[in-house]
Amino acid sequence: MKALLLVAALCLSATAALAADPTGPVKEVIKVTAGNWKAENPSSEDIFDKDHLGRLFSADFVAVYTEASKHPAFDLPEGETTGSPFDYDPIAGGQDGCPFENIRVEDDGDGQVTALFNNRKCFGSDAEYQKDTVLIFHVVEERGRPVIDDIYPVVDGNSGSSIKDELKIIAAQ
Repeated sequence: MKALLLVAALCLSATAALAADPTGPVKEVIKVTAGNWKAENPSSEDIFDKDHLGRLFSADFVAVYTEASKHPAFDLPEGETTGSPFDYDPIAGGQDGCPFENIRVEDDGDGQVTALFNNRKCFGSDAEYQKDTVLIFHVVEERGRPVIDDIYPVVDGNSGSSIKDELKIIAAQ
């Protein structure tokens, strides 16, 4: 009986450890965004749509994004009141890009997950196009699951401005 309880406890703790994998939401964001940038048959999924926001992002990030979406970057169709506050893809790091190559997602510990990929190679063979795009995700646990609380693009080897801070600036307009 003790052995059975021990096995059950180990299975439950292994399941909890897997459920709390901080790379999960980051991997989904990168997978969706990479699909949007495929050379053939790209998708057009919005990582900031209601479903993705509710599942992958923290309540605080959602609140900040929701407020910023009241100030869309582009004119909205008649009758719509909110839209994307971004005039670029914040994951791909621009309005132009290439299919994502060599995608890696690494758990750096303490709620930090780094995503690296190359999405500039199709621009040419210059060294600047061979560099990886690097994003640092701050992941927190809410309601027993990991969610993204912020994203920091790495620029010239240094953590850049926070995406959430950018949204706060947009919302303050």
